[in-house]
Amino acid sequence: MNKYISFLSILVLLNAQNFQISPEFTYRYESDNEQYAIEELAIQDYELTFIGTYNKDKLNILARMGYHLLDGTRSKPSDFTRQQGLHWVEHPPGIADDQSNYYVADLKLEYGDSVSYFYFNKWDKHWGPGVNSLTISSKIPRFFHFGFKWQLQKNISFEYFHGKLKSGIHDDNYTEYYNEVGSRTFDITRNIVGHRLEWQPFKQLILSGSELITYANRSIELTYLLPFVPFFPIQTYVGETDNVIMSGDIQYLPHENVRVYGVFLMDEWSPPYTFDKDNRNWFGWQTGFEWDNILISKSRLRMEYTWTDHRIYRHRFPVNDFYSWGYPVGFWAGPHAQELYADYSFSLGDNHFEIMFSDAKRGVLTDSLLTDQYNRPNDNPVYERFSEGTEEKQVILLSLNRDITENININLSYTYVDWKNAGFNPSVTQSDEDLPDITKHSMGIAIRYQY
Repeated sequence: MNKYISFLSILVLLNAQNFQISPEFTYRYESDNEQYAIEELAIQDYELTFIGTYNKDKLNILARMGYHLLDGTRSKPSDFTRQQGLHWVEHPPGIADDQSNYYVADLKLEYGDSVSYFYFNKWDKHWGPGVNSLTISSKIPRFFHFGFKWQLQKNISFEYFHGKLKSGIHDDNYTEYYNEVGSRTFDITRNIVGHRLEWQPFKQLILSGSELITYANRSIELTYLLPFVPFFPIQTYVGETDNVIMSGDIQYLPHENVRVYGVFLMDEWSPPYTFDKDNRNWFGWQTGFEWDNILISKSRLRMEYTWTDHRIYRHRFPVNDFYSWGYPVGFWAGPHAQELYADYSFSLGDNHFEIMFSDAKRGVLTDSLLTDQYNRPNDNPVYERFSEGTEEKQVILLSLNRDITENININLSYTYVDWKNAGFNPSVTQSDEDLPDITKHSMGIAIRYQY
């Protein structure tokens, strides 16, 4: 914490009038939390953070530092939830048996104008037009990455970044140095690189393409620092060991209040087998629309459907999986999944209402499926989607958000959950009879105070 205070002190000395810092306290309560595969589980969250901002000329800095306490259980939340995943959570001496905590330390540093700038962040990232991105979503905990965004022309923009993910695979090289029982371990390094080009040839049409690489076992691959070169031939050049994912999306804007979009993600493709049942089409796709000011002003309706093949995001070398902290970098439900999503939000005076619906399903992701996908086509039966068990979850959320005063915000919510085979583990084949079906009715309240 001392190093963060020293950093902020330097900024204050540089120019106090451009620097602001404000404490923020947040309290959340859920009577039967949607994230846990446990019935009648009340969870309370307490978070105290300090938010610092510094703005001068082309330099903009936003920092969040603080402490978060989870009260109610030490069980890990299910990863089958749209909520952002947690990073390192611990149970230090001095807190109750059903409590755990973690620290907050996030930063956004940008230099440039609103359309062309360099950045150096430990923050969320979202690529793609969808609510639930196939390419990069905010499902993973905030991660370190640096890069730039460049407005090449009025209707063409380009972005490049290089970042670091958490592989979760223990690096045995450090065992002799960190070998105490219960000590924290070092993971094998996993990196991610991406670039994205967006082109708006007409007012009503936006076309975009993205390319991503995950690679491991070296700090930085220098050839991936070439932002304008396609990554697919580069990864062949460095030895065909890394994981390449490509995606393209299209947005059609027939009216200023309406947006229709589609996304296509390709992990691998073998054209000769495209139309065969026994193929190598490792695809994911998404379609949806957004309609503003429908029925009443200051309202928005969004609907979206997402589908992922069981062969995307994973790699023949698991160290290159498209995951961080055990969560998928792309679609929140991961591979071998699908979701129908909808939400409607509107404002009446100072009250903001939202209705959200999610119907999601996922299947197994076993080692045998991973082996099989790299040996296709062959004479073995083709795997039938969802044939070895599934987990299904329907969620309906009703929420009211309102600023009580200039400093106090309150959110009231009701969540209904219909969860089939709760506690499902995608890594193993399980009998549905061994898993419970859960129904939840949760009342929630969240209060945020910012000085």
